[in-house]
Amino acid sequence: MIDDDDKPELAPSELDELTHAELRSMYRGCQDNIRFAKSIQWRTVGSTLIVFVLLVVACHFFNKDRFFVKIVTGLTYVFSAGAIYALSIYQSWQGTEREKVRTILDSFSSLARDVHRIKSRIEANIHRYILFAFMVIAILIANYLTVVLLMKLHPR
Repeated sequence: MIDDDDKPELAPSELDELTHAELRSMYRGCQDNIRFAKSIQWRTVGSTLIVFVLLVVACHFFNKDRFFVKIVTGLTYVFSAGAIYALSIYQSWQGTEREKVRTILDSFSSLARDVHRIKSRIEANIHRYILFAFMVIAILIANYLTVVLLMKLHPR
C-alpha cells in the first residue's frame, strides 16, 4: 500500500479557464473521431463482405455468363483494394487523432497524464495493428473465397 508520503505530487494544469475548456473540447472531439474511425473501419469490413456475397448471388442466380462472371471477379479485386485502402486511411487518421490527444494532455494536470499513460503506447499500437491486420486478412480471405465460388460457376 502506498503511503501519503510516497504518492507523487500532483501538478494542476496551469491553463486559464477558457483555454482549459477549449482543450477539453478538442480532447473530446479527438476521442469521438477515434471512435468514429474505428466504427467505420468495421463497417467497411462488413460492407465489403456483404458486397462479395451479393456478387456471388448475382452471378449464381441472375447471370452465369462467362464474361459477366469474369467482370465480377475483377470487381472483387477492386473492392478489396478499395476497402483495404480505406482501412489504411482510417488507421492513419486514428494515429493523427492520438497524437493530438498526447499533445493536449501535456497541458493537463499530472494526474490526467498519469491516468492516460496507464496503457502504454506500445501496447495500444500492438492492439490497434493486430485488429487492423485482422480486418485486412478477413477481406483478403473473403475475396479469395468469393473468387473460388465464382470460378466454380465456369470451370476451365
